[in-house]
Amino acid sequence: MVYDTFLNTVKEQMEQALGDGYSLTLRKVQKNNGLILDGLCIAKGNGTIAPSIYLNSCYEQYLNGTSMEEIIQKLLTAYYESSWPPILNKLVLSDYDSLRSHIAFRLINASSNQSLLKTMPHIPWMDLAIVFYLYIQENENGIMTAAISDHHMKTWGVTVHDLYHDSLLNTPRLFPPVISSMACILESLDPKHLQHQPAFPETPFYVLTNQNGINGAACILYKDVIKNFAEGMDRDILILPSSIHEVLLLPDDDPLSYDELGHLVTHINQTEVVAEDRLSNQVYLYSRKEDRITTVSFGPSAVC
Repeated sequence: MVYDTFLNTVKEQMEQALGDGYSLTLRKVQKNNGLILDGLCIAKGNGTIAPSIYLNSCYEQYLNGTSMEEIIQKLLTAYYESSWPPILNKLVLSDYDSLRSHIAFRLINASSNQSLLKTMPHIPWMDLAIVFYLYIQENENGIMTAAISDHHMKTWGVTVHDLYHDSLLNTPRLFPPVISSMACILESLDPKHLQHQPAFPETPFYVLTNQNGINGAACILYKDVIKNFAEGMDRDILILPSSIHEVLLLPDDDPLSYDELGHLVTHINQTEVVAEDRLSNQVYLYSRKEDRITTVSFGPSAVC
């Protein structure tokens, strides 16, 4: 079965399984760094919430021998587990005051997301962009969020600065920062996985992310996180953006030059990080004297 036929077959069988009262549509969904996924959107009744279930990996499972019946059952389970979180009963999606405490931000590469950024409120930061999303809930299946578009911002009657102000308060509370030494992280890994880890120079790397490990690179924007780390290390701090989920921190007394570190970041992006998770090819420096972060490398602007 070719891919387009598979998508339409899934849609038809899901419609039959769900029965009356549901509206299903197939649509292309643009994700980070230009990735396009095929989503099956399921709306119940006249509801405004229509979660997307991505079908690309389902086709791979089908080609590898998974039956259509098994795929449909997995999709139904995924839908029922995520279709209407209880928190949404308390939120009024057209009322910003109801949502204010759920607004959060993340960082993405600006050059590789130019098309996406045309439809989303954002704030430029270095070679990156701060974008916003609605945090809905977290359970054993992961975190449910919804990207905030220009349409949402217009509906709510707010500005991008309102979003930034509120998300700057919320994001550290919803996703507290965590800094761990690379040595401790490697020690915690199963030995059989160590051979697949990138080869870093013998330097004191630290990893900054959040407690969930998702979109943790945004922690570099949290108030005083980098500043306090620099004071504790008694050094200026180099920041290597290893992915959208975390950054590497190391004191600025490394034997490698900024250009060499930049080449290292670019190489790891191209060989170790999946395209959707890449953040930047640059190296940043936090100066204690100036209390600010600047770019100190000249890597390619796009990551994909």
